[in-house]
Amino acid sequence: MRKRFIATAILYFAFLAAVVALAGCNSIREWTSREPATINTSFSVANTLLATRSKSRPDTNSFILNIRNSGGDVIYNGLYGLKPAEMTIPAGAYTLSVISEEFDAPAWETPVYGDSVDIVVASGETANVSFVCKMLNTGVRIRMSERYLSKYPGSLVVEQDGGALSYTYGEQRFGYFCAGNATFKGTDSKGAQEVLFSKNFNAGDMLTLSLDATSVDSRQSVSISVDTTRNWCYEAVVVGRYAGDNGDGKTAATAFSPSAAQNHVGETAWVWGYIVGGDLSSSAISFEPPFTKATNLAIAESPVCTTRSECLSVELASGSEIRNGINLTDHPEMLGRKVAIQGTITASYLGLVGLKSVKDYSVD
Repeated sequence: MRKRFIATAILYFAFLAAVVALAGCNSIREWTSREPATINTSFSVANTLLATRSKSRPDTNSFILNIRNSGGDVIYNGLYGLKPAEMTIPAGAYTLSVISEEFDAPAWETPVYGDSVDIVVASGETANVSFVCKMLNTGVRIRMSERYLSKYPGSLVVEQDGGALSYTYGEQRFGYFCAGNATFKGTDSKGAQEVLFSKNFNAGDMLTLSLDATSVDSRQSVSISVDTTRNWCYEAVVVGRYAGDNGDGKTAATAFSPSAAQNHVGETAWVWGYIVGGDLSSSAISFEPPFTKATNLAIAESPVCTTRSECLSVELASGSEIRNGINLTDHPEMLGRKVAIQGTITASYLGLVGLKSVKDYSVD
């Protein structure tokens, strides 16, 4: 997204580091004051729901600032913190851009922020430029179910033209990729790689991808603010086949499926499922964050289930270790995770077959 506006032939630079609360990937740039005088350096941090999940705010003094004229000649290219206090330029058209660091190959824990603005400067006039730096690449975290690992026990490789990252079971970090297409390859028990699927990554998304195997195949001043409020997405991909549900409910490893649990009402047993929603009432389930109730959640056999009748409700008692560990209000990252929960199977909890008096849980 770019803007054009009239500015002056003299550039003055000031710095603003801020976390801006943005609801999604698209936003409207806010112009700073058009005062031709010196701009005071200031810092502000907006209190946002999602910003707390972001990596710490990057040092904007280390951003790379680039200024080019309409002919492509470089007027300035270097660290923002080392920019000249004053720069005289001829009237004309310019492109100004900032980026937190160069990024052209997948890397762990490397969100990249940037912005670009087109301007036309007219002699004798002044204007301000405001960069709203949003994340330009895509964060990807992988969850692997036991059934997926039984088919592809080796590492998962995610490839792009610039390189690849290898995810092993239990990897908790986000890998970062350029926006665009990526190929996912699984490694079977013989060490052979197989292309599983391809996916297009959107800039600014933080994607948690769950892999499973089931019966379904599968004078001008410049200021910078950094948007670390990013889109948090949860998706699931089903690969391979699964023979069926033969659990006896006696252990977490042999837990009943949500559908099998309906045949064991009144028993205290283990039930497995993917956490698909929360904020349950007697007639509704919320399948999308943010969540506001820590008292319950819903699990289902598919990590992408959005059908209420296919869910099993789970009561999270106040003060329990289970509530503290997996409720979606405090732990939104649990959405899409596979869990096994031990409790009493009841015929009706919030209008669904459910688990009450929960005693224990494990996370896959």
